[in-house]
Amino acid sequence: MGNLDKVRPHAFFTINIKLRKHNNKRDATAEEYASLIKKVHKKKIHKPSSPGKHCIIQYLREVKDNKGKIDYLYGRLTQFTYFENKNWFDLSTLDFDKQFQLRDGLFPDAADADFIFDPYTHKFAYIKKSNISISPYPVRTFWEEALNAAKDDNEFIHVDVVTGDDFQKLLVEARQIRRLEIDLNYSNSGIGSITKELLDESLKNANPKSASFVIVAKPNESLQIKNSEILQGALELAREDGDANAKVIDNNGNLVDISTRNYPRKDFFQSNILLIWDNFIEKARQLWPKIIN
Repeated sequence: MGNLDKVRPHAFFTINIKLRKHNNKRDATAEEYASLIKKVHKKKIHKPSSPGKHCIIQYLREVKDNKGKIDYLYGRLTQFTYFENKNWFDLSTLDFDKQFQLRDGLFPDAADADFIFDPYTHKFAYIKKSNISISPYPVRTFWEEALNAAKDDNEFIHVDVVTGDDFQKLLVEARQIRRLEIDLNYSNSGIGSITKELLDESLKNANPKSASFVIVAKPNESLQIKNSEILQGALELAREDGDANAKVIDNNGNLVDISTRNYPRKDFFQSNILLIWDNFIEKARQLWPKIIN
């Protein structure tokens, strides 16, 4: 079998996709999530991921359970350089080449990433390659654009990068926390501390599209986040359902900006090539247990 059965570690990032309805608070079903992702693929929707770059789903497969119901999706995401195919400039003549044109639909600098999508936890996770890595925030940008192009008029989308605990560690280690901003949108996971669950449920009951906390310290004092269960719950919720930014005085006495955007969560699983999809979804569901609608 050679390299096919060689077990090695694989790193992956996770994007949290949430489908909402304008006219009610009902959580979207697994079937609705799967249908939306399949629509993006079927329509060959490509959208910007970063300046000059687009992403598209190269292929998509569906796995069903022993009852014939959707279990998960897997496939490959491709990023490429996107440009208008006209006005080519020739460096040798320092003039436009009016004759040259690439075949329509052909774009350079392609990079791809294998992914799974669990419609029960609405998590999109993709494997980080060692040679060419697509960063999670450009992937988030693509999904926001692509899903908004595929959704129905009575729906709206939230897309968040799942972040680790590095941001919270920097808050704990800071000499002072001068300002804290937390942007949230409620989840439907129901998993976490009691305070997080209560805050999550309160946000959902208020029926908002999003919510923001802006907390500013008194002059020459520090915010005491450890003394606030609400702020701790909000920071916990922001790991999967929002973003957080802060201005802190670090241990060197410098005023610095820190953000969860700099610390996407990276997880690992072990697998050979033959069982990669099975081991990938198994690891993802260890982290985020399957929720049956």
